[in-house]
Amino acid sequence: MRISSLFIGAGLLLALCGCTNAAAPQATDNPAALMSKSSIIFSGTVSQLAATSFADVPMSAQTIVVRVDSILKKPPAVSLKKGDSVTVEVKDASAFQEGAHATFYTDGWIFGAGVAVKELGHRIILSDVASAAAPSASEPPGSHVQDQISDQELRERMNASDFVVVGRVTDVHPWNIPKPKSGAPSRVTEHDPDWHEAIVEVQSVLKGGKVKGNKVIVRFPSRNDVAWVNSPKFAKNQQGIFCLNHDQATGAPTTKYGGQQVHVYTCLGHGDALPMSEEARVRALLKNQ
Repeated sequence: MRISSLFIGAGLLLALCGCTNAAAPQATDNPAALMSKSSIIFSGTVSQLAATSFADVPMSAQTIVVRVDSILKKPPAVSLKKGDSVTVEVKDASAFQEGAHATFYTDGWIFGAGVAVKELGHRIILSDVASAAAPSASEPPGSHVQDQISDQELRERMNASDFVVVGRVTDVHPWNIPKPKSGAPSRVTEHDPDWHEAIVEVQSVLKGGKVKGNKVIVRFPSRNDVAWVNSPKFAKNQQGIFCLNHDQATGAPTTKYGGQQVHVYTCLGHGDALPMSEEARVRALLKNQ
């Protein structure tokens, strides 16, 4: 985890991340307001309490370490990716416990061997959210949660995506993960995503230019584990609007399909898959950017 050398100057980097000597903006429970005030937004799992992720950060009862599960917003100069550990100085440490999953709305604080941020607000995601908010049989998986995304958050998600497409899922199957070259068995963890692949027939591209071929492969975690509860789940014949990114999560960004080596995509974040009823809204947001 490193900061781009172009922004070595501490003052410039702090300005970029919205960290000034002025009083920090008041946190609010309104996701749209938090989105606009925050410079770094990510979902993650709390791994340690009263701890820090690197030595430059002063440890206190208010500092926690969070493993990044997905990133919703960050400045280009901040190097942060899925799997990194981030120190978060929280407002109320009693609101968190190890293993808790949450979306953190933050401003940058300390950068060095890692990233430390200060909380403006957060949204706890309970492990039983998926079952409590289960869609009816007529709804595509994840639509009940996904359609609650604000305009601002949806705009941020689309800005961060390589492609935004309208499409239909023609097939879903488990992904046969390639065996390690060493021959060692793949390690299954408590939060194993159980990757599946959806074949999406692209009907139109709203952002990102031409997609090679009319079908793309989208990998997604099929489990509703706390680490993946925000990730859309796909079903055959599902139609929708999908925010796609080149696969940087599974370690295999390309695969053979139709006799050719093709790119693989992921669709992992809140708001990355929406029902067709949201098409007009998505088109309007893209047009007004």
